Amino acid sequence: MSILKFQDRLDDMVVAYAHETHQWSGDIIDCCDYAKDRFCYQFLLHAESWWDDILPPIIINQTEFIGKLYDNSDESMLSNMIRGDIYLYLEDRLRDMVQESYDRVHNIQPEPFAGYERGQ
Repeated sequence: MSILKFQDRLDDMVVAYAHETHQWSGDIIDCCDYAKDRFCYQFLLHAESWWDDILPPIIINQTEFIGKLYDNSDESMLSNMIRGDIYLYLEDRLRDMVQESYDRVHNIQPEPFAGYERGQ
């Protein structure tokens, strides 16, 4: 799968989450842990090139591991710690992607960079 497919899926997820959480402004940091896990899971499903950076090298079947970690998790302390660490590793990247998706689906124009004004 690819990041472009993830962006399509992300738009759907952002619309659904914004509908459920009316005061949400698109910042992933304000999401509940369940939503953060869903964003991470979808990102990992679509960005296989990140797996070697995130998953321990001893994991042989990475697809199965990710599925069990997020979809079939036993909610143990270890699973929660691993998901939390993965989220923290991906937070900067996901934060930008989720905010861009939120702005895109709500037709919010990004503010221009202040340094582009003449004479600055």
